[in-house]
Amino acid sequence: MPFDIQLNIPGIISAAFICFSFLALWFSDALFGTMMKKYRPTSTVVTLPLMMFQSIFILLFCVVMEVFVDAIGAVGMKQGVYVGIAVWLLVSLVHLAVSFKFDKNAFIVKGIYSGFFLVASVISATLLSMWR
Repeated sequence: MPFDIQLNIPGIISAAFICFSFLALWFSDALFGTMMKKYRPTSTVVTLPLMMFQSIFILLFCVVMEVFVDAIGAVGMKQGVYVGIAVWLLVSLVHLAVSFKFDKNAFIVKGIYSGFFLVASVISATLLSMWR
């Protein structure tokens, strides 16, 4: 059957937890938080509803990544890294192309967001493909 999808729930939750933890580290002052405050014109206050919103979408992203990894049949670390980079290229290039036209943020801010998406894509795809 073409749509015989089996979701790896523990793998999805683990990947989402790791990506959300890395999100908190990525935008903290330890990595890129001070740079974001400097180059982003408006600062976003981190609230509980915002964190819930982000965690739900990271979980949804990991579910979609699981479906994608399962559909491709990627197994192992090497194939997981390739799938993560491919997803990042497919989505991020389109996002950056639109962002250059309509987003007024500095180029460095776009790079920080894109960098996080690259890391999250590779982490989730690699973890999910190794969990087979």
